[in-house]
Amino acid sequence: MTSKYIGSVKFHAPYHPSTVLKLDKIEYRIDSSCGAKNENKVYLLTHFHFDHVRSCMAGGADFLSLSEDPIKIYAPYDTRKEYGETENVFDIHYKMINFHSKGRRKLVPIRENEILQFNGTSVNPILLKHTIPNFSYYISNKETSILVTGDWEGSNYKNREKIISLSPRVLITECRYFLEEEIEIAEERMHVHLEDVLELKEELEHSLIILTHVSHRYRELDDILKLTKEKDLILAKNISFNNSGYRIRERFK
Repeated sequence: MTSKYIGSVKFHAPYHPSTVLKLDKIEYRIDSSCGAKNENKVYLLTHFHFDHVRSCMAGGADFLSLSEDPIKIYAPYDTRKEYGETENVFDIHYKMINFHSKGRRKLVPIRENEILQFNGTSVNPILLKHTIPNFSYYISNKETSILVTGDWEGSNYKNREKIISLSPRVLITECRYFLEEEIEIAEERMHVHLEDVLELKEELEHSLIILTHVSHRYRELDDILKLTKEKDLILAKNISFNNSGYRIRERFK
C-alpha cells in the first residue's frame, strides 16, 4: 500500500447519518451540518427524513459568514404531497430551512442522474428505494469512485443491482441491524442488515466497504466492532483511503 491517501471520510457518530467526505480538495458534507467557512464545500441531502435533514436545518455559525451568497444544499426534488398538504415535500423543506437559517441556506433541487461537476469530480444522484425517495451519491474522478448510499432497502434486489453495477472503489453504506433475529425488522423498515452488506461484498471484491448509521440499540459497540472486523468491513470515525487500501485514523470510543 502506498503512503499517499487520496481521500478521507469522517462520521459524527456511528448512529448519525452525517458523512463528511474529502476528495480532490473538496469537502462533501452529506446529511451534515453547515458552517461559517464554506469555501470548497458541497452540501448534499439524501432524503427528507428528519434525522437526515436536522443537521442542515438548524441555525448556527453560518449567520456569521461574510459571504453574501446563501449556502446551497442539493437535495432530491421530492414532489410528493402528504398529510393533506397542498405543497410538495421539497417546497415544504425549502421554506423551513430558509426560515430557520434566516435566508442563509437554500435548497437546490436535483433529479436522478442529473450530474453535478466540482473541480473535475462528478456527483451523480442515484435513486435507491427506501420508505421515501432516497438519493445515493456516486462521486467519482480520474483517481477513484465513492458511493454514499443514504438509507436504502437492503433486501431489494434492484437496489443491490444498482450498487453492484456502479462498482465503487469505496462504498459508504448505512447498516442499521446486525443480529440474525433482526433480519425481518430490517426488511419491514426498509433498512440494511449486515447480511445484505455481506451479499454485496461477494460481488464487490475490490471495494472498501465502510459502515455507518447504526441503530441506536447498539449502545455498546464492542461486539459490533469485533464482528465487522471479522467480516473485513470498516466501522470507524475517521478513515483515509486510496485505491489499494485504507488507514483508520480515529476509532469510535
